[in-house]
Amino acid sequence: MINSKSELKYIVIQVIIGLLIAFIPIYFYIDATIKNQDIKDRLDLQNYSNQIVLQIENFEKQNSNIFYYPRSNIFFSTIFDENKKELFSSNISLDFFDEEFKSFSNKFCYKKYLSSNILNASYLIVCKNIDYSEVIYNALILLLMVTFFIFLLSFFVIKQSIEPYKKLNIYLDEFLKDAMHELKTPIGVARINTDMLSMRLKNDKNILRVKSALKNMTIIYEDLEYYMQQNEVKELKTNINFSSFLEKRVEFFNDLAVARDIKFYKNIEPNIEILFNEIEAYRIIDNNLSNAIKYSKNNSNIYVSLQKYENSIKLTFKDEGVGISDTSTIFERYFRGDNITGGFGIGLSIVKNICKKNNISIEVVSKENFGTTFIYTFNL
Repeated sequence: MINSKSELKYIVIQVIIGLLIAFIPIYFYIDATIKNQDIKDRLDLQNYSNQIVLQIENFEKQNSNIFYYPRSNIFFSTIFDENKKELFSSNISLDFFDEEFKSFSNKFCYKKYLSSNILNASYLIVCKNIDYSEVIYNALILLLMVTFFIFLLSFFVIKQSIEPYKKLNIYLDEFLKDAMHELKTPIGVARINTDMLSMRLKNDKNILRVKSALKNMTIIYEDLEYYMQQNEVKELKTNINFSSFLEKRVEFFNDLAVARDIKFYKNIEPNIEILFNEIEAYRIIDNNLSNAIKYSKNNSNIYVSLQKYENSIKLTFKDEGVGISDTSTIFERYFRGDNITGGFGIGLSIVKNICKKNNISIEVVSKENFGTTFIYTFNL
């Protein structure tokens, strides 16, 4: 079912894509704004230099004895003689340069040639600090506005797009839950009656096949039930006698094995205790035993082993079946070893999720036409 996390993921992806597209015009906007700022700075420097020149000319006309050199909190200026020697500077001394305009690490400067004057100054250099803070501020505001707009648009579009699918998923989920609930009773009744028939008609192959089919249906039913309710499964772990638990599950599958002349060989160390969720233990064991029978050849053997070591417990299932050509994909959801054998391909996906949640390592060794071994290591 589509949940809020999925929706948020799609919205984030849409926002990122939208921002990547929007970054192109934003980049050109920032570039144009910086160029406009540079033009403005040039004009400001030229205007300020003209003010200084005007004051020098006025001083010469007034025949005053004291020249008040103009000062500013924004601009810095220095006058040089014809030998490029500094005569006077305001606020900070500036180095002489040959270009008309020049940018330094933190300043932008303008050089003006002076006509003959009473101060014997030949050059005037005016500078101001480079400040793109307003450009950056405006760009950030624009980016935030675009991001917010894209987010709202993505949210609305995705919400509208997935709403029909959400409703359909809810409907299908409810339908499957109701169908599973309705199936549980007839499967149980059929199993009870076949057990009673098998007691009357011992070793009847037809009854045995029916029992095997019902047990296969039970495994598929329990896989689907767990898959649909896995988010609702309580994290309730209890002390399980894993040895006895495994013995009972092997016994449960014995009818399926006998129907195909398959024999179980057990090497189960007694009285191994483990703290585990019983429902999840069912899914691990049942799926492995079911698959081992399903993909085994007739008149073959299945080996089940449970051994306890110092810091771990190893659970092993080995068959003499068809083998697996590529073990890297078997735990993917809906993977099936062939297109003929029944099942939905969710069993091993469920097993992998349970193992991941409980920190159980999985090792698969397989050779085509020779069989497959699944080894589960429970860390203590």
